[in-house]
Amino acid sequence: MSAQKDQASQQLEPRHARAARRLWLKERIYDSPALQQLYASWADIQSRVALSRGQSYEAARRMLHVWRHLGTQGVGAKRVARLMKLVEANCYRDRELLPSSENQLRLSFISSAQAAEIRKLYGSFPIEHRVRIRFPRADHDPERQGDLIVLKPYDPATKERGVLMVMYGEGIRAMAAMYDLAALAQHYTLVLETSGWGYQDASFFLYLGSDLNVLVESPRAEDFEFIENLDSNLIPVRVGSGEWVDPSTFHPRARGEEAEFDLVMVAAWDPLKRHELLFRSVGRLKRERGKSLRIALIGYALGWPRSRIEQLISRYHLEQDCTVFERIPHAEVARIVARSRASLLLSRQEGSNRSVYESMFCGTPVIVYRHHRGINLDHINERTGLLADDDELGEAIAKVTDCAEDFDPRGWALENIGYENATRIVNNALSDLAERRGLLWTQDIAAKKNAPNLRYAQPQLYKSFESEYERLKEYLLPLDS
Repeated sequence: MSAQKDQASQQLEPRHARAARRLWLKERIYDSPALQQLYASWADIQSRVALSRGQSYEAARRMLHVWRHLGTQGVGAKRVARLMKLVEANCYRDRELLPSSENQLRLSFISSAQAAEIRKLYGSFPIEHRVRIRFPRADHDPERQGDLIVLKPYDPATKERGVLMVMYGEGIRAMAAMYDLAALAQHYTLVLETSGWGYQDASFFLYLGSDLNVLVESPRAEDFEFIENLDSNLIPVRVGSGEWVDPSTFHPRARGEEAEFDLVMVAAWDPLKRHELLFRSVGRLKRERGKSLRIALIGYALGWPRSRIEQLISRYHLEQDCTVFERIPHAEVARIVARSRASLLLSRQEGSNRSVYESMFCGTPVIVYRHHRGINLDHINERTGLLADDDELGEAIAKVTDCAEDFDPRGWALENIGYENATRIVNNALSDLAERRGLLWTQDIAAKKNAPNLRYAQPQLYKSFESEYERLKEYLLPLDS
């Protein structure tokens, strides 16, 4: 490391140390029933205080956050029941869902300091960015959309509804803060695409409304079931943000070409990514079987600086086995992944991880933590790779790296995922929803992709939607709402 980089690393160390301590505490809570109960009790107190102040959204948010992280058993059945009574009191009347204009959780959120801050932030941007929930950038790439994209225009002549898709938790909250959802409900169906896991999230409850038609992308089985069991206007579909990649941008290594690496792990330098589990497993393979593996580590500083990863590499005596790549271009990431025999996802939970699907399109089989919370685990199968618990990881690595040619991840991926398949699945779900609700459906949605930013799959197509983005300006709430 150069002196300049070393100095920069030292300057960042306090911030990384604070982040690492927070993440360390979160990991301890996951592993300790006593800490879980303490956390649940504290959140319960905060929720009751918020409710006493008339802050129904904040009260729900506190308890949903605990439910998400600790599960029903961790938060407790009584607290879950009390939370659902709060939702019913704010979003239902006589057990019937209220229209979105009367959703008190949404109205509480709109009047909150958090929503005001969101409106202030986006209100500082030119309006063409605000309607797209898009941060301006110096490159002025017109193909890059924001967190909101029009997939189908509203037709004033026939009254056929348009379709708006909103990405990420931040975008979903921003739309509820900035747009009049009750007005949008008359002309648009919404698709919510979060990159998170655990759908016990207050943001979804902002979209409850008898007049709103909302499709919720839900790749994880438990999240699909949670949305489905709400029995509301929110309709789940088994698609996730990681699946909207463009297969044409990923190319497997040529047949017969030797792999450059045995393993590749694309993950930020962060304790929650569990690099140490990898080092411990391959270190054991090296000691017990004499099996040395060439490992590519691709990432960037998050909870940890790069130096922490390098310390772990040294601790397990893997300096000659590991090559570290930090903040390299996406094309170079794809090249390295394609020239690896296996790709790893070891985190316990995170959003709809895109690297898993990019690995598949690169023809690289994947090894995923068996109990991972985020992606659709049905996608890890005999053609694409293996699921492995912590004590199974070493054996899984040995099996996949020895027999990588026995898998067919790209073939499976072309048949099942990628933006074309995701578009088809979402379009069919929207068509079915329109039929059930007695709504007109004669035009399919436009294809979009995450590459990595949200954009239309067809170049220049954004131009044909300019008038629709102009129309959306009418639905923006006043900045001082």
